[in-house]
Order: sequence, then C-alpha cells, then structure tokens
Amino acid sequence: MRFKKVVIVNPPSPPGYTANRDSMGGYGQLYPAGVNVAPPLDLPYLASYLAHKGVPLDVFEAQGLELSLHELVQRIRKSVQPDPRHVLVVVRAALCSLDWDLSACNAIKAGADAASIAIWGAVLPHVRNRVRQEPSLDYVIQNEPDETVYELVMGNPEETILGLSCRREGGWLESPERPFLRELDKLPFPKWELLPYKKYAIPRSSNAGPLAFLPMLTSRGCPFGCHYCPYPLGQGLPFRYRSPKNVVDEIEHLVKDLGIEYILFRDPMFSLRQDRVIEICDEIHSRGLNFKWKCETRPDCIDEKTLRAMAAAGCNGINFGVESAEMQIQKNVGRKPISREMIIDRVALCRKLGIKTFCFFIIGLPGDTAQTILDTIGFALRLQTNWVQFNAASPMIGTKLRDWAVSSGLTPDNEYSYRSSHETMMGNENLTKAQVQTLHRFAVFLQRYLLNRGGILKDETRPGLIYGIARNMANVTSAICAKFIFEIGRARYQRALSTAPQAG
Repeated sequence: MRFKKVVIVNPPSPPGYTANRDSMGGYGQLYPAGVNVAPPLDLPYLASYLAHKGVPLDVFEAQGLELSLHELVQRIRKSVQPDPRHVLVVVRAALCSLDWDLSACNAIKAGADAASIAIWGAVLPHVRNRVRQEPSLDYVIQNEPDETVYELVMGNPEETILGLSCRREGGWLESPERPFLRELDKLPFPKWELLPYKKYAIPRSSNAGPLAFLPMLTSRGCPFGCHYCPYPLGQGLPFRYRSPKNVVDEIEHLVKDLGIEYILFRDPMFSLRQDRVIEICDEIHSRGLNFKWKCETRPDCIDEKTLRAMAAAGCNGINFGVESAEMQIQKNVGRKPISREMIIDRVALCRKLGIKTFCFFIIGLPGDTAQTILDTIGFALRLQTNWVQFNAASPMIGTKLRDWAVSSGLTPDNEYSYRSSHETMMGNENLTKAQVQTLHRFAVFLQRYLLNRGGILKDETRPGLIYGIARNMANVTSAICAKFIFEIGRARYQRALSTAPQAG
C-alpha cells in the first residue's frame, strides 16, 4: 500500500466568485459571490468508492464548509499528520477556476510539503502543458478518478495505472487513458455523509422555498456530441445508465435516510431511454417516495407518455437545451436539429402537466447573423417558458467549437481562460465579438429584468390567492414589456448592425 490515507479536496471559490465545478460537464462556471453552492458530483462518488474499499480518508469540501484557502490548508496540514509522506491529497479542478485551483495545490504543498498532491477534473487532458508547469503536482488523474486513485493508493506500478500521469525526474510519465466505466450499478452510492450536504441549497429556478436538496446522476455520457458541449469530453459519447432499481434505491436512501426533499438529476440526457425513465417513475410511485425533482433533456427525447409518468412521480421541472431557433444554426454545430414546432409542443405540454420549463439558448454560434440571433430571442419570448437563459457561444478547450474558432482566427490556440458562458468570448464568420456581445447583452437584459425578474413572483408552488393573482399579473406585464422592448431593440440593432463593418 503506497498511501495510508487519502484527503479529497474541493477548493474554495476564487475571490469574488462562487465556483460551480460540476456544471458544463465538469468544466464548471463562475458565478457572483453568494449564489447557491453545489459540489462536483464526482467528489462524493470518489469518497464513497474509496471508503467502500476500506481506504482511510478525509474530505474537505471547502465551499460547503465555508473555508478560506488558509483555513483549508490548516485543516489539511492537521489531517496528514503524523506521516504526511504516506498521504495522497487529491484536488478537484475545473476550467473556470483552473489557475486558482492550481494555486490552491501550491498552497497545500507548502503547508504539507511531504504529502503527495494529485489533481483531477474533466478539462485536465486538454490543458496538459499548463498543469505540468506546477511544481507542486505529483500526479494528474484523467477521466473518472475512482479506480485510478484506488490503484495508486494500493501501490500498483505507476506505469501500469490507466488514466495516470506522474512526475518523473526531468518530465512526466503518462499512461494510456482509462476507459469510462460502463457498469454504473457497481458503484456505491455517493457518501454525502462525508460532506456538509445540509448546506447545499436548491437553485431558485427549481423551487423558491427552502427544501433539503442534493444532486444525483442516473446516467453518464451523451451520444449527440454537439460541437460546443464539454459533456462528451468529461463523460464520453456512449450513453451509460443505471438500472431503474439501482436509481430508486439511491433515491430511497436520500429521501428516507438523509431527509432529502428535492433532487436535481444532473444527467446530460436524462430521458434518452424513455422506457427506463417510465420504469424509474413507476418504481418511485410503488415505493411511495414523496419528493420533488428536476432533470435536463432534449425536447425531442421526451413524449407525452413519459412526461405524464414524470409528473405523477414528482417531477416539477425540466431544463431544455434549445440553443437556437434556426435549425441550420443547430446543424452547423453538429446538433441534431429540433424544429420550433417540436419545442413549442413540449413546452406547452409541460405547462399543462404543471412541470416548469427552463430553456437555454446560445448567442453567436457559427452561421449566426444579427437576424438569426434576434429571431432566436423573439422565439424565446413567444415560447413563454418559466425561466430562460441566454449564453454566449464559448469555445471551450477540447471542443470542436474551439477547433473551429482557432482555425477561423477567432480565438488564440494557446488560450484556455474561461469563467462562464455568460461572457462573450468570440465573434463568428458574420459578426465581430463586439457585435455578438451587444446582442448577447440585449438578450440578457430581457432575461434578467423581465423574463426571469430576478425570481420575484416566480414561485408557482406557493399557495395563496393574493400571491397567485400577483404572480399572474407580473407574468402578463413582463411578457408585454418584454415584447415591446424587444421590438424596439430589434429595429435598432437591425439598422445598426446592417451598416456596421462585418467580421471576416
């Protein structure tokens, strides 16, 4: 046994931000300081896997514990005693906070210099040159970390451990990638008891009231492979899924043992196998489990039968990736196109069944023009979803969108800096970065102040006649104002952008 103990770390957020290292396929996003904290799901999975194997460990989820970097280092320094040489500290990193996460590794090494430091995260295979500059790192874990870390702890020859890069005198030794685990039922349930799980709060768009909340995965991978999406990089293209019984066994544990009232399913494509979803819903109903939940999927991967089963099993929200109202723009980024009629039908059906919808759109994709972007914004207004989010096309490292942006001269080849998809990072072949930014800001203005209203009067689960009347009035007023402002903005931007210099 090479290491007698493992210390698993989710670092604090960078100063001035809240880091959600679980979002965007594990690449993460930075939000303003003070928003709800959510841990990366691979952290409790890793902790559970090692604990199940009998490996002694500590877990420091610094965000939930509200630890500063200094406080985190002090706790780790104490944890590695009395023999830090036989302790492995494993740190979760994300693209959105990469430089900060690496600086946290340096601080940990300075505070416990005899311990070995490893780092893992979905983006690491794509930033090898940057990561290897850090003298504090002894190991880099690629892809799913569970088996790799365990084999390292047990003392397997380093050159035989798949998915492991280790520092050698004068360089790095890198082994082949470890294939993604296919039989997910074999994994033990995440050991949330090792984390401050009671401090995690549900996003306001899911439920406005205070509910005991945790995220959960029932499947991994997405076979669609959209060019802008990092999920296939972090989880692979093959759709790997857990059996309905295994899924509901974990749900029952969360609800009955941990008192969880709301579950956010973090699957990239929850309803790809609709027969499996219906079996999960039937199992939830047969066990009498009472909780609310939300998932994410595509509008064309869910039908009325499945939606009705989901609503009956407690689903009260679905996130839909719409991205663009224009089917050709969807095709441009390798996305199987979805018609406007399909999207409208699914959103209307959810509304009928009492399922709230949250639709995502992307501004500035390849092929986008001022007209197609304005058409997408207008479509989002007419769709009348409960919540909406306009992201900017982000050429995240490792994605095909990034390759296209580099080859088109829209982003530098060696640039990995990224904070969130809420910031404009590039133009396209038709629009400059400044023009995309102008249109994105217009969309975000409508999103923030009119469509989402900062969450004001948006709780559709809150009882009371007066509140219901006020909410309905706010919805109508917001819709009218948004349409009015959009028409003014559309006329203005069509004139301005038609006479402005174009990209290319």
